[in-house]
Amino acid sequence: MPASADTGQDGATSDEDQVPVLKLVDPQASPATRSLFRYLQESRGKRILFGHQHATTEFIAVTGNPVQSDVHNATGDFPAIFGWDTLSIEGKEKPGISGNIEASRERLIEKMKEAHKLGGIVALSTHFPNFATGGNFYDTSVGAVEHILPGGSKNAEFNAMLDHVAYVANHLKDENGELIPILFRPFHEQNGSWFWWGARLTKTSDYIALYRYTVEYLRDRAGVRNFLYVFSPNGPFAGDEKTYLATYPGDEYVDILGMDQYDNQDHPGTKGFLNGLARDLAMINRLADAKGKIAALAEFGYSPQGMKTRGNGDLAWFTKVLDAIKNDPDARRTAYMQTWANFSTNGNLFVPYKNAALLGDHELLPDFIAFYEDEYTAFAGDLSGVYDRKAEAAVKDPFLHIATPTAGTEVVDSAVIRARVLHAEPAEVTFAVRGLAEHQPMTLDADTGYYMAIWQPDKSRIGGNAIIEVKASLADGTVLEDAVEIPVGSGEPPVAELLHDFESSDEGWTINNDSGGIWNTAGAAGPEPSTDAASSGGSSLKADFQLGGGSFELARVGDVDLSGALALEARALVRLGESADAGNGVRAKLYVKTGDSWAWTDSGEKVLDEGGFLTLRFDLSNVGGLEAVRAIGLQILTDPDSKGTASIWLDEVTLYRPAAP
Repeated sequence: MPASADTGQDGATSDEDQVPVLKLVDPQASPATRSLFRYLQESRGKRILFGHQHATTEFIAVTGNPVQSDVHNATGDFPAIFGWDTLSIEGKEKPGISGNIEASRERLIEKMKEAHKLGGIVALSTHFPNFATGGNFYDTSVGAVEHILPGGSKNAEFNAMLDHVAYVANHLKDENGELIPILFRPFHEQNGSWFWWGARLTKTSDYIALYRYTVEYLRDRAGVRNFLYVFSPNGPFAGDEKTYLATYPGDEYVDILGMDQYDNQDHPGTKGFLNGLARDLAMINRLADAKGKIAALAEFGYSPQGMKTRGNGDLAWFTKVLDAIKNDPDARRTAYMQTWANFSTNGNLFVPYKNAALLGDHELLPDFIAFYEDEYTAFAGDLSGVYDRKAEAAVKDPFLHIATPTAGTEVVDSAVIRARVLHAEPAEVTFAVRGLAEHQPMTLDADTGYYMAIWQPDKSRIGGNAIIEVKASLADGTVLEDAVEIPVGSGEPPVAELLHDFESSDEGWTINNDSGGIWNTAGAAGPEPSTDAASSGGSSLKADFQLGGGSFELARVGDVDLSGALALEARALVRLGESADAGNGVRAKLYVKTGDSWAWTDSGEKVLDEGGFLTLRFDLSNVGGLEAVRAIGLQILTDPDSKGTASIWLDEVTLYRPAAP
């Protein structure tokens, strides 16, 4: 792209009334960090910054340039955003050194400083090891979150890792000794199932607690002042705010609303993907506007496996993605888009290479150059004034939250109650179990900043739920309150109650509006017991439907009391008809409808495939009104770019409850 004048606004004038006041996670954020936030906010709708993971530490083509970079080799410019991961701090990725975390930290700091001198913005993501097992970030044999939160057996190990992150942040300074800001993106793609912090192993309340703990430790205990915190679940979200915000830790903890979303290597550049991407980004931008945040496509790519070296299905993919974003009035206000690293040509290629040994030019190189030359994209050479804008951080309102126990966590024998009071000095902090006794005082632990108390439930409460309430009374008379509902258990594993196995009948399950209507726009027919497929036993419930963008619900209507239930699970399988194309896939979500208004709450979407039955799990720990459930069901959604017919099989609808006394 031509090095045209920066399209962001100039630095703020000397008139103090015009200096913006930003709602940042860190009210003590460094001046450069505040300026970066303002720069990104002002560039929205004018330019979209391009970023690349490992832009100068992983590459395919080797050149004679002093700094190696496939982006620079292809375009003559560096990306606007240079990304690295905490794996570099551990010595598991470049520029780190295996087995030497201290040297790895220093080398990462030097590469980040180099990126800063090249005119780029620095980003850091996290792929922490599974602290519970010692395995890597893909180790989903055991969920680790409950073990690394306060009180967990691995909390000290997690803190030590956060200390290494803080060391990098606090020592990353420019030639004038000023802190260099970092876009920090912890625990991303949490709504997926491939990381140990993902939805399959982590309750929503535990994930929120983990994100909050990470921010509070780095900001309040380690004194990190140069982070902008990025929230980044995995798309698609079908433009639905509720699905996107399902694991949101709160405005208090997020500066940038991001998402990760990849295309499909076998069917790249479809209208379904492009339209869906723009729809999701538009939704996130509207949320960012409402919350005073920044919107970003924090991670994207041709596919999770990147591009092929040759034989790719869409040679204009980069410009198609850009056009989809900039042609939507809301999506075009996305501040930046960052793709992954060029680790190799075999499954990890995300930026086209130029004149690589034995390979030549990648077949998408002309399109990537066109992407670069588009006036709407910004690379390092297009940035100016990123860190000299004036901005103030807003004073934070007092805030109270219960850190432990998290909602849905079974209490056995006793519970350690931990609460944080932020941005205020309380006169008194107390707790009580709703409906049982008067409030009791909590004690401040000066080392951790938590107000703490121990609650020992009476054995008569085993099998039921308790609501823990915490109140903080401030000197000015303000009272802050938070509450959490927890089951009281015996220490035994949750009891699985098989609700429906469809061995002999449909067991009261129907298709909502099987004659058509707003709840059945996929022409669904059935359901009926089928022996064609089953996850256990010999039968399951089958329904046929049309692809093409519609949806429908398999539902069982009837009043039922699910009070105290921990989770709802079901097994589902999709098979496509002959010559059918599922586009970006058939998605499904479990739901419950509660109360007189039939209020809808769901599990969030999961993409089904033809490989076998997949487990859908709905964490009920944060769902209210379970004493009056009107219906349970499965919603099936199809991609707008899909075509043909398909069938779904539903089996083993199971409810999990705490063990009985």
